[in-house]
Amino acid sequence: MATVRANDTTVTVGLSWWERLFAAGRPRLVIPLDAIATIGVVEQPTRWTATPGARSGIVITGVLKVGRWGLGTGVRHFVSVRRNRPAVRLMLTPEGADVTGYDVVLVSTPDAEAIARDLLPATPLG
Repeated sequence: MATVRANDTTVTVGLSWWERLFAAGRPRLVIPLDAIATIGVVEQPTRWTATPGARSGIVITGVLKVGRWGLGTGVRHFVSVRRNRPAVRLMLTPEGADVTGYDVVLVSTPDAEAIARDLLPATPLG
């Protein structure tokens, strides 16, 4: 399961060995705070409204989604979400998207509310 850690300069999404298969083999996504346009919390991240478009990844309907979503929409999402676990949604700036390869990062974590709250002084809520 992916982990989300934040400090004064970055948000790091650590990926398990099997999640790396859907992130070009990367062990983590490191996102500078100034590359985050908005941050939010998604209570039901496995719903289609949270992850629209086609995918290149794995889905167990209503339970799990991991991979790249948004194919055909023009918005690239990295998704690692679980049922009954809120997710942090990071909407990235164009520069942030260039660095990570994604426009949106959506990751389930039991600490989603706390992470979003801690990052609020640095980024707008969205």
